[in-house]
Amino acid sequence: MEKYIKPALIANAATLGIHWIYDPKYLAELNRKQDILFLVQNKETYNKAKVAFYSYPNHKIGDVSVQGEILKWLYKAMKDNANFTLDDYDALLFSYFKPGGLYQGYVESYALKNVINKIGTNLNLKVEKESLDDDHLVGFIPYLVCRELNLSSSKAWSLAQIFTKNKDYFMFYEMFDAILDSIGTKDKKTCIKDAIKKAPKKYLDALNKAIELDDTDEFIEKYSGRACAINQSIPLIIHLLYHIDSYEEAVRKNALIGGAISDRNLLLGAVLAQISDIPKFGQKKYFSLQLVIN
Repeated sequence: MEKYIKPALIANAATLGIHWIYDPKYLAELNRKQDILFLVQNKETYNKAKVAFYSYPNHKIGDVSVQGEILKWLYKAMKDNANFTLDDYDALLFSYFKPGGLYQGYVESYALKNVINKIGTNLNLKVEKESLDDDHLVGFIPYLVCRELNLSSSKAWSLAQIFTKNKDYFMFYEMFDAILDSIGTKDKKTCIKDAIKKAPKKYLDALNKAIELDDTDEFIEKYSGRACAINQSIPLIIHLLYHIDSYEEAVRKNALIGGAISDRNLLLGAVLAQISDIPKFGQKKYFSLQLVIN
């Protein structure tokens, strides 16, 4: 858990207080008044933004997004079970997300579809199944767990298919493998330049621009976006990884961008922790977070 998952969860938790605020000007103004890391989600704060989705009303400092929760559940389930299967993953998620399940909180669309399909199957209902066509960053949760446990990207892809059949995810796993396999031994920018060659061809223009453009606002406007869909989030993550060397700087820069902040931070935190120290962000807050993650 220490190498990839813990850094991912810390970065995720650091920005849950402003997750899904799609108003970078407002976030910049808020940041001038107070530190925007490790805030509790506040409805009034969200109401003042032009576009925002207030989804974690019971949020406490140290909590993570629903994707962060899935990361914790899956790691715990797989660390002592190398034979963990797609059916096991299906059962695990259903145990948390089903009505009256172990998890009480915001549930994203892909998880709701999973629950609907599972209930339909269990009750032998004659209803059409929800399609497995999700494009969220949740498809990288099995990748992070398998990377932590020294399992293959093929294993990760076998689990990710609970939500999607899009093989772009597997190609992106190989891209991130290339980055993580070399980031500690050669120049980070060289690692990323070489690695993006493994990405799906349709993404190469955006990924090359992620490297070429220094202006993050211009890059977002022309080549990515702020949402969780991989066509928006992966180019933006690569842009931040290429241009920023510090874990803390990346977490803060990502926070000011807005949108799917905490879920992007899962990948940003996992990668940059390999070359940068994780700050404690204040001892008291960090201690609270440690209790939640451990």
